[in-house]
Amino acid sequence: MAKLTSEQRDDRLRFDYQVASQMQSPIMNVMAYRSIEDLRAQRNPITAVAEGHLAKHYLAHYNVKTLIGPDRHSSSTSVHFDLLAGGNYPLSEPKCWVISDKLPWTPHFNTNHPICIGEMWEASRGRMLFGQLLIHVAKLLNFDEIPRSATYGGYTPEAAAYWRTKLNMQPITPDLVYPVLPDWTASKPITVQDLVKPVASSPVFQAKPQTQPPANAFRPKSVSDEQQQVMFAPSPRNRS
Repeated sequence: MAKLTSEQRDDRLRFDYQVASQMQSPIMNVMAYRSIEDLRAQRNPITAVAEGHLAKHYLAHYNVKTLIGPDRHSSSTSVHFDLLAGGNYPLSEPKCWVISDKLPWTPHFNTNHPICIGEMWEASRGRMLFGQLLIHVAKLLNFDEIPRSATYGGYTPEAAAYWRTKLNMQPITPDLVYPVLPDWTASKPITVQDLVKPVASSPVFQAKPQTQPPANAFRPKSVSDEQQQVMFAPSPRNRS
């Protein structure tokens, strides 16, 4: 498997940071940290693109209605993302865990286990962005599933059965407006070749000229902020 040099990985981390910093929405607030200790204490957040390569841990607060049991709901969930946990980022998938008290009751969540994100990151071979994973987890919280077989159960077969029979295989909030990727990411395709080229010859992961995110980039937006349209749909996957 290909592996990025430390300089290439730093460029990719900086690129992911810049994308995430422009994805704040009424249903998602994201903070970036250098270490798990800083994340747990919620201290010293990274707020400048110039330090984006140091952003290896993210804390995302989702204001998404999700099931926590049959006919029981929670309105918020906090998730810790560790980008380097797989050992070969971005070719290895990040790991993410629910760290709030109430565990979502869906086939993708289990106590003391990382969230099961399916095969989409592995299938992308490094081309999937962290920002897309942020959106994907919002969809998992909303029980926004791809078509599933009658035997699908994941971590929690009872929740999968509830989704089929009580939710009629529909999201909890069908009209939920998800966060979106910044428009400019569409003009930066990422290929396997980009992952192994010397950084000097490949600008794919370079930050845009405007190197500072907006002043409120890592602060919650109010629910009155203008809502946005969905731009990302998860790739088909075979496991939960």
